[in-house]
Amino acid sequence: MMTSNLAESLNATLKAARNLPIDILVECLRSLVQKWVWNSSNNANRTFTKVSTTTKNELRHDIVSKMKYEVLPFNTIDTKFQEDEMPCGHAVTVIAKRNLSVYDYCAKFYRTETLKALYQENVHLLPHKDEWNLPQHLDIMVLPPKATITARRPRKKRIRSKGNLK
Repeated sequence: MMTSNLAESLNATLKAARNLPIDILVECLRSLVQKWVWNSSNNANRTFTKVSTTTKNELRHDIVSKMKYEVLPFNTIDTKFQEDEMPCGHAVTVIAKRNLSVYDYCAKFYRTETLKALYQENVHLLPHKDEWNLPQHLDIMVLPPKATITARRPRKKRIRSKGNLK
């Protein structure tokens, strides 16, 4: 599913830093991503269920909504599994009636062990520029891309994604 949620989150968070010099902007971005990864890693390590907390809550919502409505018509096309690789409400009902674990029918990327493995590797910071070991035989000048500057003022508001037009 294509969304612009990550870009929107970054834009909203870096709104104040956008007009800063590029080196400070990049440092703000690095610091932000480092904080996100650290928080996500801690959340993953504090999860002791078979699937992530978000997945568990979504499946629980499906179970409760199916109990509320008892029987849903099967002539409706439910594409939840094809889109999200997670059991739809009908499947959750059948799985629960057979006393099976609904978590076994979720894709591997929803499982806690996959989430923990994602954050297992360390990310090493880039050393100071004086400590870089660059080959001397490479004498390449990297120039900025050729771009035309438009006469209008730069856009400050976000561009809405296709599924978010309202």
